[in-house]
Amino acid sequence: MLLDLHSHSTFSDGTYTPEELILKAKEKKLELYSITDHDNINAQKEAIFYAEKHKVNYITGLEISCKFKNMFDILGYRIDLDNDALNKTLEKVQIFRKNRNKLMIERLNSLGFNITLEEVEEEAKGDVIGRPHFARVLLKKGYVKDRDEAFDKYLGDGKIGYVPKEKIDPKEAVKLIKNAGGFPVIAHPKSLKLSYTELKKVILELKKYGLWGIEVYYSNHTVSEIKMFREIAVETGLYITAGSDFHGLNKPDTDLGIKVEDKLLKKSINILLT
Repeated sequence: MLLDLHSHSTFSDGTYTPEELILKAKEKKLELYSITDHDNINAQKEAIFYAEKHKVNYITGLEISCKFKNMFDILGYRIDLDNDALNKTLEKVQIFRKNRNKLMIERLNSLGFNITLEEVEEEAKGDVIGRPHFARVLLKKGYVKDRDEAFDKYLGDGKIGYVPKEKIDPKEAVKLIKNAGGFPVIAHPKSLKLSYTELKKVILELKKYGLWGIEVYYSNHTVSEIKMFREIAVETGLYITAGSDFHGLNKPDTDLGIKVEDKLLKKSINILLT
């Protein structure tokens, strides 16, 4: 089957609007699609509208940034967009993010740069501000030669111009999604950088709080990694999903859509759609 349950719009760090993404999903003939923006659900009502208009099979989604020693994100599907606890938590995260943008401006200018928040907002053009917008300003003003240099020197995790995001405890993220009627899924498990045994332990702990699945099929998972993550899913009784993590021009080597033939995936999708 051809599907994609992991992508980002201009409401986080993607370069395509929800409508444009829905049209791409239709063009690709995806059997199931979801936009999973970072720590917000602002794209969802627009996506639902255009999905119905263009007859694209769509489910709501988001990606919650979690506290961990390495990158750890929890995807949530078929969430109640009006859930009070979910909306209040995401609002707190967004307020922190606005303050974070100001702090990043201060850090970059302390290096001798001269950039303003207004310039970054101009690059964002009304969308949620992300590090790619900072990178574009640095590039336009001649401080870096390309986007990669901006991230490698200044904006990447742990670099001098980077301010960490407000993150949620993984257990709380799982409970938040579950209590909003959703299906919590560990995103790109490779990013956790854990051994087979360590990952299995984390999964079993989160399963107590309602963890439903693991993103086995992902754009940069190798064949051996896919096999390992699938085995862990089977051993722990989790369902599996597939997603590209499409960001548009901000991640040009990743295309929308993943083609997978897997009986367990089909079973998982059927449950997601029930």
